[in-house]
Amino acid sequence: MALTVSARSRFTLPSTPALIRGAGLCAALGIGLSYNTEYADYGRWIAIAGVLLLIFGLHRFGRMGADPAIVFELAAPRKKKKKKKKRQVADAESAEPTDEEKPSES
Repeated sequence: MALTVSARSRFTLPSTPALIRGAGLCAALGIGLSYNTEYADYGRWIAIAGVLLLIFGLHRFGRMGADPAIVFELAAPRKKKKKKKKRQVADAESAEPTDEEKPSES
């Protein structure tokens, strides 16, 4: 028998901002439902679940921290190095004897 391995990733929880928004809405809905006498029991449990999820979401946000700031500045362009000219012309001139180096004819 062959053993097959799946490349599935593990279940990941919703993103932290989405979890905080959902928990806040759940807590607000639970508080709103608890004002009504018919749904007071359901509202209480929904509010408790929302507050617990809010605590969990804020804890995750505090542990992971906020996203790093986006920097829109471009790096300064590099300066091109100037190529040195070949010194063939200068070497050719220096190879010729100068007036001081020429033998005098007197």
